[in-house]
Amino acid sequence: MSSFQKLSDSQISINGTKVKNNSTYISSGIPSLDHIIGGGLPSGSVFVVEEDVLGNYSRILNKYYLAEGIVCKHAIFIASADEDPQEIVKELPQPCAQPFEDDISDATQRTDKMKIAWRYEGLNQVESSFGCNTNFGHHFDLSKHIDNETIKNSQISYNFLESNGVRVNGFRNALYFNLLNSIKEAVNDYKSNGKQDKNILRISILSLGSPIWMALDCEEDSHEGYGQDLIKFMYCLRVLLRDSSAVAFVTIPSHLFDDDHLIKRLLYSIDNAVKIESFTGSSKETNPVYKDYHGLFHITKLSAIYSMVPYVPPSLDLAFKLKRKKFLIEKLHLPPELQETSEREQDDITATPYTCGGFKKKDIDF
Repeated sequence: MSSFQKLSDSQISINGTKVKNNSTYISSGIPSLDHIIGGGLPSGSVFVVEEDVLGNYSRILNKYYLAEGIVCKHAIFIASADEDPQEIVKELPQPCAQPFEDDISDATQRTDKMKIAWRYEGLNQVESSFGCNTNFGHHFDLSKHIDNETIKNSQISYNFLESNGVRVNGFRNALYFNLLNSIKEAVNDYKSNGKQDKNILRISILSLGSPIWMALDCEEDSHEGYGQDLIKFMYCLRVLLRDSSAVAFVTIPSHLFDDDHLIKRLLYSIDNAVKIESFTGSSKETNPVYKDYHGLFHITKLSAIYSMVPYVPPSLDLAFKLKRKKFLIEKLHLPPELQETSEREQDDITATPYTCGGFKKKDIDF
């Protein structure tokens, strides 16, 4: 008989969490997003969303994240310098059960028999969406909002930041220091009272690095040191949360940065990151190739947390669509080329010279 015995998991099960690689994971509120980043957001990590140009879709991701925390009764910390955090929670999606009406219609379409290429009718359908069959996390209805009474009874801390233009402890912009200090107090409160073994602290920071933040993040007479406060803040935040039961969800308008190398340095200071590329206002909006989608979804960084190698997503060609009731991330499938195009002779493997006894492609008869 073998003397080897697998150690039992000593971690206390927290509502809305799962254990993977000896680390606690929480859901982002979007099953498809959880699937492509490795099963969710690990505790003690910093997750960054590079905003789309208008910021509409990044706000939706943040609302899912907050709504999931309210349903799971997690503690929530919301900070913003651009808008009042109390206004953000007024339009959080309401939890619901699947399937939606559009899911039923999609399933009906998938069961229709193929009219062309009947020989492939018995093959399995290619799955475009992710996380449809998962039991981790909840499903939400964007057309309905969580009632105010539920919001009031939730553990939510609001931090509306205002700048005073004073340098504090190495930060040119005092907003960074004030926010970092507030997060530190919230995390230390959880550690001192033993709350981190019983619950999760969800931190939400909206539009970090917007003009309000970056206005003082450089020298007055030049752009020397541009973005140093932002990099320093993200590094300190990552160190602060590493051994805690807190998770930071940060949205950053990276398209506003003057320095292209700033975002690269920023990604080096965080754990996981994704980027939203909206078709709104671009040439892709009217391109028939992307008619079924509202934008592209890029995975810009996945870290190896409590593992030897980082998670490998099922695909890097991702797109998203916003339906009436939900936000969905799918594998990007381009439609077939139906227009007649001129073929190059070197690409035609059946074209050989007549002198060699060959034949043309049009002579082949099936």
